[in-house]
Amino acid sequence: MMKQTTALESVLRADGLLLQGIGRNVDILGISNDSRTVKPGDLFICKGYGFKPEYLAKAQEAGAVCYLAQEKLESDLPAILVRDVRKAQSLAAQWFYDYPSRAFTLVGITGTKGKTTTTYMTRSVMDAVTGTKTGLLSGMEHDLGGEVTYTHLTTPESLEMQQLFAEARERKLPVVTAEISSQAYQVHRTYGQHFRYGIFLDIGPDHISAHEHPTMEDYLKCKEALLENSDTAIIVRSTDYFDHVLAAAQKAGRTLLVGMAEDGESDYTASDVQKLPRGYAFTVTEKATGRQDIYKVGMDGLFNIENALTAIAVGRDMGGDPAVISAALEHLVVPGRADVMEGAGLKIFINYMHNGISCQAVLKALKKDYPDKFVTVVIGVAGQRSPARIQGVGEACGRYADRVFFTADDPDLEDPRDIDTRLAHAAADGKAEVIIEPDRVIAVERALREAPAGSVVVLGGKGDEDTQRVNGVYVHYESDPVIAKRVVAELEKER
Repeated sequence: MMKQTTALESVLRADGLLLQGIGRNVDILGISNDSRTVKPGDLFICKGYGFKPEYLAKAQEAGAVCYLAQEKLESDLPAILVRDVRKAQSLAAQWFYDYPSRAFTLVGITGTKGKTTTTYMTRSVMDAVTGTKTGLLSGMEHDLGGEVTYTHLTTPESLEMQQLFAEARERKLPVVTAEISSQAYQVHRTYGQHFRYGIFLDIGPDHISAHEHPTMEDYLKCKEALLENSDTAIIVRSTDYFDHVLAAAQKAGRTLLVGMAEDGESDYTASDVQKLPRGYAFTVTEKATGRQDIYKVGMDGLFNIENALTAIAVGRDMGGDPAVISAALEHLVVPGRADVMEGAGLKIFINYMHNGISCQAVLKALKKDYPDKFVTVVIGVAGQRSPARIQGVGEACGRYADRVFFTADDPDLEDPRDIDTRLAHAAADGKAEVIIEPDRVIAVERALREAPAGSVVVLGGKGDEDTQRVNGVYVHYESDPVIAKRVVAELEKER
């Protein structure tokens, strides 16, 4: 497709971002922010904390015809200058791909914990309600109806996001469900993007550090931005800062509340919870109609009922039949999220819990569902994370587990033993037996081999990821589920 820079300048001017235009029209055939992928006719966006002028020179050599930046650079290419290049990039991407999300229903999901699980729940419900395949952008994978791609980034960069939305439009997907991180708003990946539904699950004191959000206020503001840019805001009633979140949602067209009966009246209220061999059955009362329906969710952890309620709210709001929605939730398995494996006399939970509130939620739910079982946990914390996350994970494991192995989980530039030592210190006031084993393979193997018969083992933090980030690069890791299957098979042979 061919686009004209004068049209882009009009978009940027309308948003108050344009400082200086080119002064004439330049035809562009593409848009890129990576000098290694520039093609002839591209607009090159000069952005990034590590941007170097030589990147622009390489882009020009590759055929870039103009550039967009916050300041004039040494180049004879025509330039569009803006106040904020990240915001401008997001608007430019939407403009270049002709605002693709207008062609489908876009659902965004944010929260300190539960984003990925709820994203899969909602996509499953959308598939069932629409009767066809719908799209998914998650922290694990991108599935827009073509080749599935895997990712380490919760929310893609704005250029990639709009390209993916364009693919969804081309494949005529009726709905796309997207996991939206707070950092996506902090660095303006989703600037100017509108959502049909915005789901707010919860918020806790995580991600507060020099590498993430400087303050809790900034973290909350970035999460609330999703609601402010949605037609319909859906909020879990039990979230911390509820009144603040509800006030932010007033900028949405309307608001729906979901929650457990004990948390107060909601538009969709869950009650009469019954534990099933796997997951739960519960009754949902709809405030608007007064109707009551029984739903089932096939994932353990009481918090998954609240996650499911948000997907139910979207499905019902779109006219979905309760029985169809329930079936979609009952049979859903999210890889590495509340995954359950049984063997060698053990019940093994593979869960992506990786901060204090998610650890507490998972372990409290297991203690309630399996009150007399010995619980072993294997977990670590990624490098360059906030002290609050280490403290929260350590405290929760120390309090609710019977034995905990602190180990590696994407240590990156830090020594995993140092992280584990801090976790052990945070767990010291709890009842759990604490073992430090930085080698995660050994930690998982020991946890399974040393667990008492009939007990519960939780492999936390990694889900089904098969890499570890070490010293800035991703290296192969066998993955928790693969190790668990191998060890369980060995134990069953020995016994």
